[in-house]
Amino acid sequence: MSYMTWKELAPVTEKQTSDFGRFKKKARFLVDESLGEAVARVLRDDGWNAIFVSDVGLGGHSDEDVFAYAWKEDRVLLTHDQGFLDDRRFPPHRNAGVIVLPGASGSGAGLGSALRSVVSIIGPNRGAFRRFKVEITRDGIWNIKSMVRVSDEVRNWRLRFGQDDKVYEWKDE
Repeated sequence: MSYMTWKELAPVTEKQTSDFGRFKKKARFLVDESLGEAVARVLRDDGWNAIFVSDVGLGGHSDEDVFAYAWKEDRVLLTHDQGFLDDRRFPPHRNAGVIVLPGASGSGAGLGSALRSVVSIIGPNRGAFRRFKVEITRDGIWNIKSMVRVSDEVRNWRLRFGQDDKVYEWKDE
């Protein structure tokens, strides 16, 4: 019988950390209506290139329009809307990067720390997160999903990391 489970990955090596440097490029962000204009303003005040959807005429537009704009302009989409995690509606191969932040339930719990971790991890390493979809829980757990090519096969790749400083990969058993 086959089942799936989270398996802990080996700690990151110094070589892997240095190899990560090849992704150094500062991210540009598109802030969805679900987060609000204040988030874009906070990011801009901190020196990030961040625009709010209304700044580019996308206020009230469909999620598909917002997603397409982010892809076209190579902007990481910041949102509360978990609908963007749906690969059928928002295909991975046309994804500039989606980050679903906590706080959609009306509670701001976790939003500030999640936003700080996004700009410290993804902000300076933009190239490493292209075509990734990340959901951050209010507890600071990152659930990451992407499509990767392994030999001649393209498959889903899922990682999780957070509070215990360990990284886990979703595996078939």
